[in-house]
Amino acid sequence: MQRSRVAYLIGAAIVILLSMAAITVVVKLTGTSGIAVHFYYLPIIYAAFVFGDWGATLASLLAASLCGPWMPSRIDVDGPVPQGVWEGIPRLLMFFVVAMVSARTSSALKRRISETRTLYQVARSITSTLRIGRVLDLIATHSVAVMHGHACSIRLLDRATGEMKLAATSGLDESYWGKGPVTLETSPLDAAVVEGKVVQIRDAGSDPRFQYSQAARKAGIASILSVPLKSKEETLGVIRIYSRRRKTFRSSEIDLLTAFADQAAVGIENAQLYEDIRRNYYETVRALTRAIEARDSATYNHSERVNELAQRLSKAVGLSDEDLELMQFGCTLHDIGKIGLDEQVIDARAGSDAGAMFYRMHSLIGRTILQPIGFLQPVIDIVVHHHEAWDGTGFPEGLKGEDIPLRARIVAVCDGYDRLLHPTSLDSGMTQREALQAVVDGAGSKYDPRLVAAFRRLMSGEGDKVPAPAANPTPGEA
Repeated sequence: MQRSRVAYLIGAAIVILLSMAAITVVVKLTGTSGIAVHFYYLPIIYAAFVFGDWGATLASLLAASLCGPWMPSRIDVDGPVPQGVWEGIPRLLMFFVVAMVSARTSSALKRRISETRTLYQVARSITSTLRIGRVLDLIATHSVAVMHGHACSIRLLDRATGEMKLAATSGLDESYWGKGPVTLETSPLDAAVVEGKVVQIRDAGSDPRFQYSQAARKAGIASILSVPLKSKEETLGVIRIYSRRRKTFRSSEIDLLTAFADQAAVGIENAQLYEDIRRNYYETVRALTRAIEARDSATYNHSERVNELAQRLSKAVGLSDEDLELMQFGCTLHDIGKIGLDEQVIDARAGSDAGAMFYRMHSLIGRTILQPIGFLQPVIDIVVHHHEAWDGTGFPEGLKGEDIPLRARIVAVCDGYDRLLHPTSLDSGMTQREALQAVVDGAGSKYDPRLVAAFRRLMSGEGDKVPAPAANPTPGEA
């Protein structure tokens, strides 16, 4: 990218020089009083567009000097001013004025294009993700870049406590952002912005409205612009730009930050709507699972206990927030296939070969149930493969080792542990210590050894961060 930019600048310089040389030849043939002199404006404007102020200035001086041969070589200070000087000086001034106007116009257009492109990127990110954290981080980063600020913060209002909770930052470091809580009661600045006002602070180090003036001075912050994040009905929070230079923000800068605030508000509303829909889906799924588990009283609430364990183990091995959400749905639904089994099969699952065979069908039945539901496709691997064994002796497909999807391996460990603690009518119960030891004994045969090591550390309170086991592609994921 850098190399192509250099090549572009060199090419532009060559075009400017060659065009000026060609114009000079024409001017020599027609004279400086002819219309050909005005063609110098073309390379001057092009230089202003490509190189900015300095390029425009140099181009205007070069154009004026190329007209120089027609000016007198020596001026007699005691005599009258030669006619060539009267022609040359205004021409130089006109070249310079055109150059500066072109450079400033070009700079303004480029800035507007950059702002529009950035707003488009932010709007596009809002439509492509419902992760509010990602959207707000993107807005904070782009706000700093486009507004040439030093830092940006986005705080969301917790109406229950009145605290302005930090949601996204760009610039500065944790020593500044972690300086302390910000509340409406202690921060007149935020209280004013939440009321819907745009607030400028020219000197953050001395303005009494700013709560942390000393921290601002230490961080080198001079001026601050704060704009409310407004939804249709209320103020959601505040977006704030910090500048190292003491300044009064222009109306165009306020409008730009307001546009970013509007995008942030849209992203927050979309995320909240998605969260409401997801919560409703999840509650529906939980109700369905409880209805299924009610048929097998020994394992009632089993899925919720497995989910709690799987969430902790997933965090311990470093799974992403997206994976944690999928684990929540997958754990809740992992035994949904039992809806296709009658109670006699459930009760006889370990009592006869026929009962065990039919019982093993519940994983495949679960896949058939979930297959038509688009948003649940990524959790089908958990439903189908949570009974696979590390050594390949599990069911329904006999997968082995890392061929078993990672999320299914996690659920297998948690599912096995919970079943040992809460036995069916055919099993005898174990203490937590005995159940954990049984899971450890199953490492390398039933379970992924690295996941078992992580689980043992987690349940023994020895720490909850361990190296993540190998992941693998899973059905239904991009």
